[in-house]
Amino acid sequence: MKVLPATLLAAVCAIAPARAATGAEALQPLEGTWESSATATATPYSKAGSTTATTSCAWSTARDYLICQQGVTSAGEVTHDVAVYTYDASAAKYHFYAIRPNGVSDVGIAVDTTGIMYTNAFTDGGKTVTVRTINVWDDPDHYRFWTEYTNDGVHWVRMLTGSAHRTAKPAP
Repeated sequence: MKVLPATLLAAVCAIAPARAATGAEALQPLEGTWESSATATATPYSKAGSTTATTSCAWSTARDYLICQQGVTSAGEVTHDVAVYTYDASAAKYHFYAIRPNGVSDVGIAVDTTGIMYTNAFTDGGKTVTVRTINVWDDPDHYRFWTEYTNDGVHWVRMLTGSAHRTAKPAP
């Protein structure tokens, strides 16, 4: 199972540390347009290569959902994805839905003032494989990210490394 497209979608969507916002407000720094580039290594779950992406994020009309549209170029092929963020106040939990033409993934996320971590798991040959993407902010308009996996919960193997920068802020 190759997981690279989902990991890039997660990697290019992050929470800025501009302020210690909570709830849906913590998603606000995602607004705007982002350019990112990443390099993947060959692993059982990723192919070696370079990837670029443009991601544009904006709030739904009622500000219940932050919707991010993305174009990803990898190996000369362009794909389009949508990410939807929301916050469940009653459970104090964020949700991240990665939407592709072939399906939807509900990826677990943790948000704090330094960035965001996306985590999901799947079974491969009877073993549970956990994949996480970690985004760390350098400043409100730049962040670094990497994706890694583990089969044992202790040893992590890096699959993808990249960075992103904001090219347009949302209109006031």
